[in-house]
Amino acid sequence: MKKNSSFPHSLYTLLLAAIFLSGCGSKDKQEDEQLKPVKYARVEMTGGIQERTFIGVSQSGSEAKLSFRTSGLILAMGVRAGDEVKKGQLIASIDAKDTQIAYEQARAGLDNARIQLQTAASGLERAKQLYATSNASLSDYEQAKGAFSSARSNFQTAQKTLDLQGAQLRYTRIIAPANGIVTAVNAEVNEFVQAGTPVVVISSRIDDIEINVGVPEVYIAQIVQGESVSVTFRSIQNKSFEGIISEVGYSIGESLTYPVVVKLSNPSDDIRPGMPANVTFSFGDKTNKTLLTVPFKAVSEDFQGNFVFVLKAEGDHYVAKKTIVETGALFSGGFHALSGLNEGDVVAVAGVNSLYDGRKVMLLK
Repeated sequence: MKKNSSFPHSLYTLLLAAIFLSGCGSKDKQEDEQLKPVKYARVEMTGGIQERTFIGVSQSGSEAKLSFRTSGLILAMGVRAGDEVKKGQLIASIDAKDTQIAYEQARAGLDNARIQLQTAASGLERAKQLYATSNASLSDYEQAKGAFSSARSNFQTAQKTLDLQGAQLRYTRIIAPANGIVTAVNAEVNEFVQAGTPVVVISSRIDDIEINVGVPEVYIAQIVQGESVSVTFRSIQNKSFEGIISEVGYSIGESLTYPVVVKLSNPSDDIRPGMPANVTFSFGDKTNKTLLTVPFKAVSEDFQGNFVFVLKAEGDHYVAKKTIVETGALFSGGFHALSGLNEGDVVAVAGVNSLYDGRKVMLLK
């Protein structure tokens, strides 16, 4: 009897097909799980008066980093951190023995040059009188003039040398350039310091406090110098301070925000440089009504009507949720969102055509 071998062969074929389909399904699943990068925006209130708060840091309106203009060993340090200083007060000094000797030598040289000049001036006057009465030759007169000119030049050089040595002597001391408070002392007595190394930092008093705050690109065009803002500090409870925008940065900073400086109008003794602050800016026009706005690039349309993809955070990624929305008038910032969205919702604004409900995505900054 001949055995039928087609059954095992058919079974083998079915197993191969199942493995192939399983692999394809696994591959499709892996591809489906890949995170799609999308650009996004937020649903915001526009029109009317809107307030936005950004974090800043308090700083002194003026800060001086004081240093010696010559190298040397510190012999005296007259201040400590927190001390108040007056303009002209001696802050610190370095060893000035060699400089003092050089100054004394320069002064002696100037005294000698002054005597030589006076002698040459007397000789010139006497030669002039003798030449006028024909009791001296023209050569003698010219020689006296040359001696006087040389003595005058030597005197001028000696004067400049003394001025230079006097400056070098002054460079061995640090004098307070203005009234203020010592905020840092970076060196100690018997420490050798190089010229130009900051030794003491002096800040202006509390009546000159500023807040340095970073403002995102989307708001910087609405920041106007001279406008008022509100400033609060976490360390100073239940108190708000008025500030005036004094500077608006033109280029972006290291933190990818634009630097804005706010000068406090009513500073307090409790505010010190380096304290974190919350600065609240007001935008818009009070005559306009506040509306919930969705970017026009986020809105698409199908047989169900207008919709957007709201991006919901799930763990380390986001998931696109198709959301039916009702839109109103179109403004410069986008459509008026009548229903379906809330302020702060994150919506996709690019690559919408390749999204579907439940698609895993990652946000592009």
